[in-house]
Amino acid sequence: FSNVMFASMDSTMAFAIILFCFFLQAHSFTLSPCSPAQKKQCVIRQSFPSQQSINTNALRMAVSNVPRVPYKAPGDTEYQFMDIWNRLYRERIIYIGKDIDDEYANQLIAILLYLQYEKSNAGVQLYFNCPGGEVRAGLALYDTIKGMGFPVTTLNVGIAASISAFLCGAGDPGQRLALPNARFLLQTPKLEDMGLSRVLYGAASDVSIEAREILRQREIIYQGLCKFTGREYRRVRADLKRDLYLTATDAVDYGLIDRVLLPKRQRPKEEGEEEWGGGGDGGRSITFAGSDPATE
Repeated sequence: FSNVMFASMDSTMAFAIILFCFFLQAHSFTLSPCSPAQKKQCVIRQSFPSQQSINTNALRMAVSNVPRVPYKAPGDTEYQFMDIWNRLYRERIIYIGKDIDDEYANQLIAILLYLQYEKSNAGVQLYFNCPGGEVRAGLALYDTIKGMGFPVTTLNVGIAASISAFLCGAGDPGQRLALPNARFLLQTPKLEDMGLSRVLYGAASDVSIEAREILRQREIIYQGLCKFTGREYRRVRADLKRDLYLTATDAVDYGLIDRVLLPKRQRPKEEGEEEWGGGGDGGRSITFAGSDPATE
């Protein structure tokens, strides 16, 4: 049996499966069906101690590339493992980490609608590390964000390019943030960003129709950036003639975001001075930079 099994997979996968089996045996895991409300999906469960302590090694127990973490639903007596993205959704954090296409935008819109139904007045945080995507999908997401009744915080943790940079600027005023080493890329939408091929074919009238639609969507981007940044239309058009890269502080100066998240540096406490950072967090805290030059 082992020869047949190993012949159909590479050694890395086989080794991972063996380690997974040993992990289940060592931690007394069993496969048990969920309740009908969970659509009868089988999940991995474990009998936790009375302290309900969680082994952090469980973060890497899944064979797939997506980390899975333990979670106990309200009213449930057992923990179940779920992927980290679903876990973040339950905390009203949406991580946008790949190109925004129609399918991905539909998923994000569905999540926003559910969060609105679940608790309409609690804020939602959108984390971006996104290389861009299609304009029509991004505008659908933008309209949904603006139609929600809850406050929306945007945070660029890495790169926000093209339509994702536009979405970063669409957060609530004062809640558009970035980490110190984050970057933004503002650019005029290209044909492929519109979901079209690089070359338009057909009759002249058909090409003219497509060209007018492209220009219309570009105008939406230009007008939106004018609204987010407070800059004149001519200035925005001129800036987007070429790719415009912005650092986090440049984005604050440009008006695309409001503040940069900076950790306060630790220093020795002087006599009569409160703990650096305050709040009893051992000197570690977060401050906002951008609105006050002295804090940058």
